[in-house]
Amino acid sequence: MMVFGGCGFDHSRGTASSDTNSAGAENDTDVVRYRELPVHYKIASTIPAEFHADIRAGFSSWNEATGVEIFVYDGIKSLQDDQLAPDFTVNENVVLQTNRSGQLAADAAQGSDGGPGPLARTYLKGATKIMDADVYLFEFDTYFVNGRPDTGDIYSLESVVAHEAGHILFGSDHSSDEESIMTAVLYPKDNPKEKLGPSQSDADRFEAVYADLIE
Repeated sequence: MMVFGGCGFDHSRGTASSDTNSAGAENDTDVVRYRELPVHYKIASTIPAEFHADIRAGFSSWNEATGVEIFVYDGIKSLQDDQLAPDFTVNENVVLQTNRSGQLAADAAQGSDGGPGPLARTYLKGATKIMDADVYLFEFDTYFVNGRPDTGDIYSLESVVAHEAGHILFGSDHSSDEESIMTAVLYPKDNPKEKLGPSQSDADRFEAVYADLIE
């Protein structure tokens, strides 16, 4: 039996299913996007070095799909294991890991549905002009190292990070295009529906939203 990984959940902007938290709303009729390009990001020092290449590959997949330098790796962010709040990463875009359940984050946003917690969640500062983004990878050892105890499923960091990177670019929305990396459901390794990077529709969306910044 395969158990597919969901993202987080957020009602802050009226969405039914998302893996983002947004703060500082401006005009909701505006296009949601990051404030400028390229987007610089760091990896928390609490993530073991052997996983850094996969995380960087997730971000780089957007650069490769679009031919644009969208994401730039800015090195390591020194953090302690308990420094998981956005207060520790102000004005920085950081990827962090924890072995805590993502259900705690989902509960805080909308109440528990009794299901498994999300694989990851991206916290955004700003609603239409994103100023700051942090990607949290939940139950890290279970989802990305050892596998789920009930199914053995392990998820690709490259795939999950590529998905979360899309939220940094476009906000909380998911795509209905089954080929998109931005579908609401993520699949484990070796599943035929697993995706490791953006589709052509994702690249086209990027070009449309950021046209004035890539001319």
